[in-house]
Amino acid sequence: MSEPPFIKRPRRGIFKRSQNDTQLVKDLAIVTQLGFVMAGSIGLGFWLGYELDERLNAHGIVLVIFILLGIFGGGWTVYRQIQDMYKTDTRKRNKKRT
Repeated sequence: MSEPPFIKRPRRGIFKRSQNDTQLVKDLAIVTQLGFVMAGSIGLGFWLGYELDERLNAHGIVLVIFILLGIFGGGWTVYRQIQDMYKTDTRKRNKKRT
């Protein structure tokens, strides 16, 4: 009966971040980086294909090929980055256990 009707929680400063906030920012940074890698590789493939297509007068064939190469190259790079991220995450967990 003598308990207060509310629970007092310790105040946290404006600029202090909890562990969840820090992890959220890291995850958003990774997702943003992966998006930029995909967009950059597709854009580079489009630009190279367009330039070569105009110089070779290939009627769009080279453009399509280089766009597909950009998609494949960007996807492969994103895949390798995700695999590397999981490998380093697993190593960190194994170090904490030992």
